[in-house]
Amino acid sequence: MNLSVLIKTYNCEKYLFEILEALAEADEIVILDFHSTDETVAVAKEYKTKVIFSDKNEKTDFKEIIENLKNDWVLILEENEIVPKKLLDKINQLIANPPKNKNIFSFPRKYFYLNKEIKFLKEKNQIRLFRKNFCVIKENFSISPNGKYKIQKVNENFKKKNEYILKFIDNNISLNIENMLEKNKAVLKTTPIKSPSVIAKPLISFLYWYILKRGFLEGEFGYLFSKMKFIEEFILQIMILEKNFKGEKYDI
Repeated sequence: MNLSVLIKTYNCEKYLFEILEALAEADEIVILDFHSTDETVAVAKEYKTKVIFSDKNEKTDFKEIIENLKNDWVLILEENEIVPKKLLDKINQLIANPPKNKNIFSFPRKYFYLNKEIKFLKEKNQIRLFRKNFCVIKENFSISPNGKYKIQKVNENFKKKNEYILKFIDNNISLNIENMLEKNKAVLKTTPIKSPSVIAKPLISFLYWYILKRGFLEGEFGYLFSKMKFIEEFILQIMILEKNFKGEKYDI
């Protein structure tokens, strides 16, 4: 398959075997690793993928990386996204017989927690497949159409809803917390976390997932998922509060 795959990774050895096995037909796989501390890179090298390293604290030139890929068609994936066989077959079909004036595609995504699908989480389609010369590549790894071209939803013309989906895995609490810290770094440098936030923010997180996102429809599992989001947020707030008490600069 004339397809280049670019996968962003950080401490995802648990999922990487399955991710790479599913992409065996692709003739180029590049790993963009943010200095994983587990066996992520070792797993990647077992599959003879090319590994590029980037620092979380520095800007990464995604445009240059993508332009240097050898194929015209590119598939980008997050570290916990798995491409099922049916979706890969569809990608192969699109590459072999691309629809006229359609060069950038988005896929729906199913969310899994502890290996169980969370049906109440409805996500927007994710742009993942595109031709390099027909899109705009931004610094934050996002892709947008170039000029007259529009994003084509892969499921748009199919009778079966969500026939072609990405599988999104969310099982790693410690990694979630680290990613949350990284995401909020700029805000936290200038906004001290106060003690009430230790309870208030986790509670808001629980209510968001259980009530607003209607986790209660999943019964006991929806409650468990919402509770784990409470715990993630609680640990995050404790870690930040501890740094504030010590007078440390926020850094990770």
